[in-house]
Amino acid sequence: MEPNSAQPSAHQLVHLPSQTPHPGVSVPLPGTPGYVALQMQVMKNTLSRAPEPTDESRHGVLSQELLTQWTEEIKNGELQIRGLGVQVPASVIHRTVYFKFLKLWMYWRSFRLHDLPPEIIANIFRLVVWSTGNPAEGVRQRLWLTWVCRLWRELAIGDATLWNAIWFRDPPPYERSFAWFERAGSAPIDIRLDERNPMWEQNEDQHVFTAEQMSNLLDRLFVKLAQIRMLVVIVDNWPPAITVLRKLQAAGNAGTPISIERLEIYRMGKPYVWVGPGFDSDGHHDPPVLNGGQTQKLNHLCLAGVHIDWSETPLRNLTTLDLRSMPMNVAPSLERFRAILRECPTLNRLALDGSGPRPTEKPFDHVPVDLLHLKTLVLGSFNLPYACFIVSQINAPHLLDLTLMALTGTDYIPLIKLLTPKFTEVRLLTLYGVQVEMTPLGKVAMARWFLSMPDLAYARIAQLKTNVLKLLLDDPGKYRQVDHAEDYPTDEVFCPDLKTLEVQAMPYATIVDFCRRRKEMGLPITKIYLNPPWAHTLSVQAVRELRSVAAVYVAPVGTNTTEENELLRREVEDDDDEEEEEEEED
Repeated sequence: MEPNSAQPSAHQLVHLPSQTPHPGVSVPLPGTPGYVALQMQVMKNTLSRAPEPTDESRHGVLSQELLTQWTEEIKNGELQIRGLGVQVPASVIHRTVYFKFLKLWMYWRSFRLHDLPPEIIANIFRLVVWSTGNPAEGVRQRLWLTWVCRLWRELAIGDATLWNAIWFRDPPPYERSFAWFERAGSAPIDIRLDERNPMWEQNEDQHVFTAEQMSNLLDRLFVKLAQIRMLVVIVDNWPPAITVLRKLQAAGNAGTPISIERLEIYRMGKPYVWVGPGFDSDGHHDPPVLNGGQTQKLNHLCLAGVHIDWSETPLRNLTTLDLRSMPMNVAPSLERFRAILRECPTLNRLALDGSGPRPTEKPFDHVPVDLLHLKTLVLGSFNLPYACFIVSQINAPHLLDLTLMALTGTDYIPLIKLLTPKFTEVRLLTLYGVQVEMTPLGKVAMARWFLSMPDLAYARIAQLKTNVLKLLLDDPGKYRQVDHAEDYPTDEVFCPDLKTLEVQAMPYATIVDFCRRRKEMGLPITKIYLNPPWAHTLSVQAVRELRSVAAVYVAPVGTNTTEENELLRREVEDDDDEEEEEEEED
């Protein structure tokens, strides 16, 4: 079948007008956000100038001769880009991007997607929706799928699993979100309610949700309470936060089945302060029992700025426990906290930020609770004695990911000494605003700590003293002379596996110098991730210098980097190998 005469052929598409960069305007190199923007611009410009395809026009679109020609154009362009770097003409980058898109577009037009079985198309749609980097992108992808044609719309709307993750970002009365709620049918549902406004800062008077509004919204959602698998609520002040806890308690007490596996409730206003807009003393002196006690399926719990009845709420078999910004007088007792840990033997992540168990008045003679499956530990916003108290409660010999943050006001070297023998398998380390005094003895303590983590491969740093980084450039042997201890490690270098940095709020020159000197030592940093808000504050010169010492990327928001996932996944594979070896021995 010949192409429709009204449709441009593949040969003619090369001559379709496209936007050409103006002289003197630089075009970003591959791997930069600007390059991604250029790709989108070329795609939109090309598609906007091309007629709509038809069934006839998709046949015979791309000849082998033309495909070879485009492939050569792309190959030559990429060679020039690699060879000339920043000196490459803007027209070369633009032309290469253009031919790459034409080649891809012709594959799209010639592929007989509608001939695939509906089940295969549905699986493709799911990959599109669930492979996005952030929730906002997932929302757009789902909408775009329904806009292509009648068949796609029918297939997409008929697949409940495409609509069962609902983020209430549209304005009241949430027509779009409730349309998705209905489309989810009987599938398990994940819900996120987020009424924060970035302009609020910590002004609790500028709120959106009232208690009544939250109650009405939950009444509509709880008609499918038995299907709700995940519930995340982020509000600014007291009334809506307490309403969520009370509604869950009432539903559980009424015998309504609750199957929530992941529950996160954040009160993002002023932490620790009780009195404020909507303050209700009854909600604090008589806190709700979580889910009315129906917590059998709960495995992920995060409470920030709110609390529950710890004594009456059964908490067992959690894999994540995350407590934040909770005053001591409403925190769980030390006895109850340790009981929760013991009843969660497979706990994978423990995060305590400005919240933790109430210390006992009398000295408490105990042994640490064994958390043999704990992989991630987060400690933040504690004074020194309390931080040491928390660390003494747990034994997690297989910890992989350790975060210390907002530990300031005094020298936290005693905490470092306490950590040194406890977590020797750490591969990912976060140090955000940790105050350590690099005195001679302080340097020895830090040296021993870094030497105790030989597998450290990924470091996240912010507001860290330059001398801490410089320590990793030193010879470990020089601190042995100060330490005078027989058990001092004999490693020749600090952190030989350290390859990736994630950076924010640090002088870029410090990072450049550190990476350059590690490279001279034969221990190069291969990749630098920049925190998104901070990255935008860097000058072009700063980014250029960072790129001179390592590959530079902007860290993804709300998700792990590839290297983080790889380091955590490798442990699972290692565990499987060990189990197989044990079975073979048996």
